[in-house]
Amino acid sequence: MKQLFFMLVPFLVLIASSAVSSTPQLRNPFEAVRGCLQYDTVPGYNETLEYFATDNFRYVGRTHNSKYIRVGMVGPTDGIIRFGKSRFPYGESVSEICLSGWANQNSEVNRHTRTSNSEYVNTPLKIQLTPNVLSKTRPMMFRLEVFDNGNVLLTKDGEKRPFLEFNDNRQRLDLDYIAFTKWNHELFYYYDCPLDTDANGVDDTVLLKCSLA
Repeated sequence: MKQLFFMLVPFLVLIASSAVSSTPQLRNPFEAVRGCLQYDTVPGYNETLEYFATDNFRYVGRTHNSKYIRVGMVGPTDGIIRFGKSRFPYGESVSEICLSGWANQNSEVNRHTRTSNSEYVNTPLKIQLTPNVLSKTRPMMFRLEVFDNGNVLLTKDGEKRPFLEFNDNRQRLDLDYIAFTKWNHELFYYYDCPLDTDANGVDDTVLLKCSLA
């Protein structure tokens, strides 16, 4: 019996080492930001924001009824983006999306109207449970798509269903300019990202080619 045990041990070790060697290596999550521009000098919530014109982006997607871009963010909580139709939207309303507020538990969408750096009004449009969407150690990449009918979809890389969807029935939503800000924590953002890596457009349809005799 003792001889059989010593014969089995090398065999089991060989199986274990083979299993380990066949395990795929973990992909570096920051490979997802390849080709993006990084924005790390992020102004505070009540500071003057820099709005980027999306028509100047290298990567902008369009369908017959929508416009979309791919962005990302890294931080513990409160990733905030605003978008609208003006570079200086004082006195105008923009759409504001705060991802993973409330200690990384909820996301909030507002109609944000600002008259000065310190004076603004937020009209809540949606609050949704999105626990632990953001991370301090890996980028959260998603597609932001704005439709002509006012629908807005946020879809994470590699997924087909949006994790956040909303509509502002009071006004048309435009993705002409976009800005990034923060609340209490340091974050950095990625924007103008390649679109062909987000896997959102993968078709489930399988086409079988058959030859008939």
